[in-house]
Amino acid sequence: MLKKIFTFALIVMLLMLATENLVCDFDEELDKQHLPLVIAELNEAAKVVFNGALVSTEVIDQMVNLSDNHDLPLKKFNRLAAELKESYRDIDTIVLSPDGIVSYIYPLAGNTKGLGVNILEDNSRSLGSKETKLNNDAVIIGPVKLNQNGTIAFIVRRSVYTADGFWGFVSTTVNVNSIINAVDKVLVKNGIENYQLLGHDPDSKNKYSKMISSKGIIHNRQLTDGNSTKLTIFNHRWELTIVKCHSSLLIKFLVFLSLLTLVIFIMVLFSYFRKYQGVQKDKNQLVNDAHTDFLTGLLNRRGFEHQISHINNAMSYGAVAIFDIDFFKKINDSYGHDVGDDILVGFANCCKRYINSNYVLSRSGGEEFILLMPNTQLAQATLVCDNLRILISKEKFAIDDISINITMSAGVAEFQQVSDIKQALTLADKALYRAKHAGRDQVCVSQ
Repeated sequence: MLKKIFTFALIVMLLMLATENLVCDFDEELDKQHLPLVIAELNEAAKVVFNGALVSTEVIDQMVNLSDNHDLPLKKFNRLAAELKESYRDIDTIVLSPDGIVSYIYPLAGNTKGLGVNILEDNSRSLGSKETKLNNDAVIIGPVKLNQNGTIAFIVRRSVYTADGFWGFVSTTVNVNSIINAVDKVLVKNGIENYQLLGHDPDSKNKYSKMISSKGIIHNRQLTDGNSTKLTIFNHRWELTIVKCHSSLLIKFLVFLSLLTLVIFIMVLFSYFRKYQGVQKDKNQLVNDAHTDFLTGLLNRRGFEHQISHINNAMSYGAVAIFDIDFFKKINDSYGHDVGDDILVGFANCCKRYINSNYVLSRSGGEEFILLMPNTQLAQATLVCDNLRILISKEKFAIDDISINITMSAGVAEFQQVSDIKQALTLADKALYRAKHAGRDQVCVSQ
């Protein structure tokens, strides 16, 4: 009983594990199919947020190039920056850095710590600045902690080139919450509750310092084990990891129920098959017992007739012989039935060793045996029986301390088609009768 309970509990545990794996795999496949649509929406949302910052850097770039000696006055910069910030609400600050040195910041209040920083040499900005200098387009870096006020934001930086060459940088900052809000809006709309979004910062080797936003877990593991893809924002790559689909408990229950039903079906089928196999085996054994002589292991009369009824069309003619052991009653009377049985077994084994495997040998009862010889001419069948007679006459049957010699008589008849076998048996029986009355130890052919 305990073994059955343990087996059942083990099966349930394995099915629960299989259910979880199947549902997770299914969820991940749905995520992969849905991901391109989510990425397209996120790109559009992010571009809306960064568009004002990009436009602002382009406007300042043009104003520098249009200014006398490429020297944009502070008053003019502040007025222009104020107008741009008013137009694009996602911008926090606008920074101008001639030769990479931060000189103008709008608004300046609360951001004075950033003045005078050489971003080309600053450890937290140099790689990003150099990347921007080599890039003809604006570069979005972040999230980073700003030098001027310590807040977390994105830097949209553009290299300014004049006719004389590299002039410096113009940058705008966008608060990280603007992006988080835009991302959340898209992901919630698409039913995504678990995600991680990493930004781009060449100056940081720490993966988690680049994290823009992270929510939830994926299959009780780190978010980075989910479906990852690259989110391209103005030619800059962010890494997004999401799992949208989380199958409900109902779905998991239905999957578990389906697996359990399948297992039960297989077990019932297996049990039925084993039972059927056992029944079939028993049935075959019963049929075999019914057709087999229990003493010699040969076919009995019923088995011989069954064999005839299932003979295929390959046998069109042949011969039959009926033979028995001469004076077998005397052996039984003299030595007892146990010795007589041993003689019958020895006789049957001797016949089996000699006759062709294509022949059918059976014990029809008592000391009488029948031999069916398919596709064998009468002369050949007679020779087979006579050679067997000679072999038997020379065989010494040793039983305990007794050595007994026996002889046999046989009658042979032929048939031209399977339907004539019974008639041939009658003729062979008559031929055996003649052999006995002619002195035994001989083979007679039907007339």
